[in-house]
Amino acid sequence: MEFVKEKREGMSDEEDTCGEEEEENKQRGLMEVKEERQEINEVEEKDQQEEPHQFINAKQSCSCSQNDNNQSQETSQRTEAQNLFTCSQCGKSFTRKGHLRIHTIIHTGERPYTCPQCSKSFTCKGSLKDHFKIHSGEKPFTCPQCGWSFARQEDLKRHIRIHTGEKPFPCSQCGKSFTSSGDLKRHLRIHSGEKPFSCPQCTKSFTQKEGLKEHMKIHSGEKLFTCMLCGKSFTHQRSLKRHMKVHSGEKLHQCPECGRRFSEACNLKTHLLSHTGERPFHCQRCDKKFFLAVHLKTHMRIHEDERRYVCSFCGKSFLWLNGFKDHQKTHIGEKPYECQDCGSTFTRAGELKVHERVHTGEKPYKCSHCEKSFTQSGALKIHERVHTGEKPYLCPSCGKTFSRYGNLGKHLKKACPKLRQ
Repeated sequence: MEFVKEKREGMSDEEDTCGEEEEENKQRGLMEVKEERQEINEVEEKDQQEEPHQFINAKQSCSCSQNDNNQSQETSQRTEAQNLFTCSQCGKSFTRKGHLRIHTIIHTGERPYTCPQCSKSFTCKGSLKDHFKIHSGEKPFTCPQCGWSFARQEDLKRHIRIHTGEKPFPCSQCGKSFTSSGDLKRHLRIHSGEKPFSCPQCTKSFTQKEGLKEHMKIHSGEKLFTCMLCGKSFTHQRSLKRHMKVHSGEKLHQCPECGRRFSEACNLKTHLLSHTGERPFHCQRCDKKFFLAVHLKTHMRIHEDERRYVCSFCGKSFLWLNGFKDHQKTHIGEKPYECQDCGSTFTRAGELKVHERVHTGEKPYKCSHCEKSFTQSGALKIHERVHTGEKPYLCPSCGKTFSRYGNLGKHLKKACPKLRQ
């Protein structure tokens, strides 16, 4: 299993070179300049050595100290004459104009070398040459310990650190070390809070490009992962994996307090908070408390009226992803859940479950104050505010509070005195 893990990490590093490509291309460009400069210097030195000695006279018998001084002066003059082309952005000098042009690409971000097969562009010819190996399948660099092969020497070097345990890139803020500069760069975003990859449709941001790519599938409706047992499709493979536990009945995570079992560890973690009563995340606007930070973050959309999910058919926007998904089904007419008693169909399994209580008369949600029962937990929650006096929905303009979100919406549209001024 450890060997497989190493291979996967190697594959992940090989595929995840996009984040490090710019940095590596910069280094490659500098190396090419150094190599060309070295070649030119070698040629010049060779020419000087082979230059015919036409004047052989008594001057050759001068003292060594005088020759050393002359040679030092000549070298200094030649160096000054050679450094004719200087970069205006960083001050670095080059002996040839072509070398300066290659170096300037680092600052401009220009990618003049394009792959004819996939149109991907690169800053230097060497990177394009390495990239071609992906299409050809050529992997000339082999790990001597596990036999795993790579297209680039840099990838092999990074992979070998898995075996050696070397982590040469430490975080200056927390001391954690990483095997590659790209991993360190991504880690630093945790400290800085930087999320450079933004969704053009809902402005949600991500620390990694892969996260944005996966998120975009939500808007496109792409569902490549299908359950072979029931035909249900999912956007992400992890969602399908989680769904398969519904069929298998697998619930490996058990609560030590009440014995209740869960299919996911995160669900057990949330459940445990119900025993302690701990709700560490507080809303600053309505003093409502939550088990998890993500619940508080989701709750804040109510106050900010943040509707990030926009329907591509009619332009309607939604606070919640589930509401957005259900709404899109109304356009395509998809209602896969059918009631066995009356034949009514529904877009969501939860809606069917609630509807079936009409036939069974089941009202599982009971009020602890007046014993009144309800078919839905949300209805009970709203009802209990009659007893508690809780009004969690605050008008940002006049400060008036409401027990229901719908009442706040009506107030904002028609009744708020400050908005009518």
